[in-house]
Amino acid sequence: MTKNAPNNGPVAVLGALAYDRIATTQTAFSHGGPGLNCKVSATTEHLGGCGGNLVYHLDGMRKSTLLLGVSGHDDARYQAALSASAVDLSGLYRDTSASCATAYILTDPQGQQFTAFHSGPEVLPAAWIQHLESIKSRLTDLPLLLCAPFPAELTLGTMAFMHRHNPTALIVWCPGQFTDQMNARMLNACSAYADWLMVNEYEASHIRLHAPETFLSKTVIITNGPAAVEVLLSSGESKYYPVQEVTSVVDPTGSGDAFTAGVVSQLLGDTEQPLTRLDAAIETGLALARQCLSHRGAQPANLEP
Repeated sequence: MTKNAPNNGPVAVLGALAYDRIATTQTAFSHGGPGLNCKVSATTEHLGGCGGNLVYHLDGMRKSTLLLGVSGHDDARYQAALSASAVDLSGLYRDTSASCATAYILTDPQGQQFTAFHSGPEVLPAAWIQHLESIKSRLTDLPLLLCAPFPAELTLGTMAFMHRHNPTALIVWCPGQFTDQMNARMLNACSAYADWLMVNEYEASHIRLHAPETFLSKTVIITNGPAAVEVLLSSGESKYYPVQEVTSVVDPTGSGDAFTAGVVSQLLGDTEQPLTRLDAAIETGLALARQCLSHRGAQPANLEP
């Protein structure tokens, strides 16, 4: 079945809402973390979470979105910010018995980050599918499902649900920090539904080791910090896109989500072949990521006091 992404409806974005608590340290990280003790700056709180970040950036590019996310009882500030935008919140699953997810982010002078997560509400797969059934009419005509990092069982359930009820929708999968929590079975199961895969070099290495067939028959975009972006095409061809140097990085938080949103925004053109827009998609993603690096927080306009 031919899939395309015409510009005729909102993008469904699967991903969590979270509050980011960001601090910096003058102590350089070693061995992947800050060590036992380090002095940090004052902590500031920002709106974050991959789902929230993606709809924020897509809304900024005047793309309509339907958020398929999870929030807790303390989401009032977040909902107020989203309600002022064009984001459709009818897909938000709200659990009043738990608090929103929280990320505690520490950045060193080289821009390396150490992040600890409170995952927020835990949703059982059956409850999530029931939630999707309640909004099924809003999902059947969407051109694209963007799966941000999200619990594996819920991601797989959402992909399968979309495939049953909207089989022509393009599915873009960004497993993110959940990648190394997924075994080969789950990686392959999710990959079977995905048309595009977006990962960083660490995530790509994990997938190559545990489920190399995941890279077959799809477009794979691999980022590697300041190094070139690599795109593996389903034809077996590889393309590389240089990354413009950013001389002054204020905060790298959310720059990966900004890149993803920029890429996806360009897949929604008036064409039946999204690959024809690949160059524009990568360049837009890189430009949006550079903008994000120059501000503190993943959603700079929504800084919390």
